Amino acid sequence: MEITDEITIICEVLQLNESELAKKLDVSLETINNWKFRRKGIGITNLEKLYSFAYDNGIRLNNVYEQLLKEEYGQISNVVLFHGAKKQFSMPIDFVANSKSSNDFGIGFYLGETFEQAANYISILKQDIVYCFCLNLKKLKVYKFNVDTEWMITIAYYRGWLEDYKNNSFIKNIISKLSNYDVIIAPIADNRMFDIIAEFVEGEITDEQCKHALAATNLGLQYVLKTKKCLNNIKLIQEMFVCKKEKAECFDARTLLTNNGSQKVKIARIQFKNKGKYIEEILK
Repeated sequence: MEITDEITIICEVLQLNESELAKKLDVSLETINNWKFRRKGIGITNLEKLYSFAYDNGIRLNNVYEQLLKEEYGQISNVVLFHGAKKQFSMPIDFVANSKSSNDFGIGFYLGETFEQAANYISILKQDIVYCFCLNLKKLKVYKFNVDTEWMITIAYYRGWLEDYKNNSFIKNIISKLSNYDVIIAPIADNRMFDIIAEFVEGEITDEQCKHALAATNLGLQYVLKTKKCLNNIKLIQEMFVCKKEKAECFDARTLLTNNGSQKVKIARIQFKNKGKYIEEILK
């Protein structure tokens, strides 16, 4: 990673010169200059040291970059998106290598709309990089899901939970329709959501209970690239390092969000009890 901007930002915010920064990081001034002028790359140990130092001093470099990148690239038809990978990522995008058929919408490249979403995702992984992309939607066909029955059933289908209904016309129509689109935009589903959808699939709750319980978690939107046409419309614009302390904070935020979501889910299930249809009524 290149860290010229990071060095400049840290020095300006904390009113340090580069020699003082070098002392703070316990490295030589020559090392700082090598990083700044791209003469030598920075190793993972020193990258962790630099970002941790910034984080300890209240500088949220990744949040700053997110805002600046959205201002720079988020023009008409463009959207800035973030990807947290389970393993080291490199361009060009390989749909098969970066996903599996049992993902929410099958094989595709999955991105979130905020840095926080991606950082929360890798907070429990060994990976430390969030990848930031700019996607131009102008020439792409986009389908957007809401938190509704169609969305729930589509996820259940791709997750392999509807084998008994795979020839149902409702499901066939959804899958056929989606094959005409390059990009799918849909609410993010986490493990808690999968549990709720599983209850719906197993006939324990109605679609209305499921829908409102899922809406209560509100994790934001994901963008799923489904066709090779998308590859001509997307570019990698930034690699964002997430230090251990930031990952720990993201993990805590993720845990809190899960706990709050669980409480809302319980309320939604009670409030909408006996309202809506069970899955066998919908896919009869």
